[in-house]
Amino acid sequence: MRLYVFFVAVLLVGCVSSSGVVMTGSDTYMISRSEKGFDTTGARVKADAIKEANEYCTSKGKDIELVHSDNQDMKPFRADAQATIEFKCIEKD
Repeated sequence: MRLYVFFVAVLLVGCVSSSGVVMTGSDTYMISRSEKGFDTTGARVKADAIKEANEYCTSKGKDIELVHSDNQDMKPFRADAQATIEFKCIEKD
């Protein structure tokens, strides 16, 4: 019974994988994330990636400007929920 509870907890909590902030050009960055879990959506993964990007830009004293984003919902037993964002850190107004 404990083993069953453990596996259910793991499925509900999920696992996160992030590329971290990757420079793709002059002041342009990318973050790619995936999350496991039956209640995880691509939109939620994208929101988490945007939060990560915002933290990065804020640490540099700048604001985030989203350039492009893409996300996909989880496909049971085939693919995790995924998102990729491209962003710039711009001077605050």
